[in-house]
Amino acid sequence: MPTEPLRLAAAVVELEGPEHITEIAGRIENAGHSVHVRALWGEVPHTFFGKPDGDPAPDEYRNHHLDVLNAVHAFTEAAHAHLNDDATPRRR
Repeated sequence: MPTEPLRLAAAVVELEGPEHITEIAGRIENAGHSVHVRALWGEVPHTFFGKPDGDPAPDEYRNHHLDVLNAVHAFTEAAHAHLNDDATPRRR
């Protein structure tokens, strides 16, 4: 999974979007990067996405694809609410 399109999309959202949506776009970028790294090396370096202090828990069983899907869903909900001036995101 190439991550350049995610990085570029997140940069556009950072320039144009409100802060709460920018944060969600960053989660999509990070999760996509985790999928990419996992596909290349079989693990995600904790120095990039682990806890900054102390040893992070093992990441072996984390479903990074699901992280991407959840982040995209959260982004879609937040963007929909923002663009349509809804007070709360829509629920299906």
